[in-house]
Amino acid sequence: MLTSPQVIVAPFVVRFYACSNGDLMPKSFKEGMQKLPNFSKWADAIHKQESVMYVFDEKSIVERTTRRIAKMKEQAK
Repeated sequence: MLTSPQVIVAPFVVRFYACSNGDLMPKSFKEGMQKLPNFSKWADAIHKQESVMYVFDEKSIVERTTRRIAKMKEQAK
């Protein structure tokens, strides 16, 4: 069971992990986080929580984030 602070942070953790695919964020981000023993245990536990993951559509979120960043880059030109 997640505590209140964990419930607030959990969506960010799963998104950071999903986006550290080499395109949006460097793969080394996730690799670095996995080297932190306490954090990696906690992140693994978050990924096993059905209450966190049942609403998380990784493919859709990564695709939308990729499009959003591309749009922002285009507008910045």
